[in-house]
Amino acid sequence: MMKIGLVDDSVILRSAIRNVLESSGYEVVLEAGSSVELFERLEQAMPDVILLDVFFPTENGLDILARLRKQFPKIKVLMVTGLKQETIAEEAKRLGADGILYKPFDTDELLNAIKQA
Repeated sequence: MMKIGLVDDSVILRSAIRNVLESSGYEVVLEAGSSVELFERLEQAMPDVILLDVFFPTENGLDILARLRKQFPKIKVLMVTGLKQETIAEEAKRLGADGILYKPFDTDELLNAIKQA
């Protein structure tokens, strides 16, 4: 079973994504609302794929992605954003994101993105 990590400052969004993933046979092993929470729990949880929001109130998801790539290069990372900006997508790819998912997305988009990662 594929293990998933959810990193988003919105508890509501994390909960909604968790419900979709778990009903589709995935195991959500980590939820975090910030990079501090993420890196505290990461070693123990070790997800196969992390869904990582781009925008947080106090930090940037792209900075978190860069740190993830250095410390945990084998974990696949899908960036999640509501802003369709080419610069964000380009920077995410340059930093090693395995894909980008634009909000709002439906169940099929979410599951396909995870399968492709």
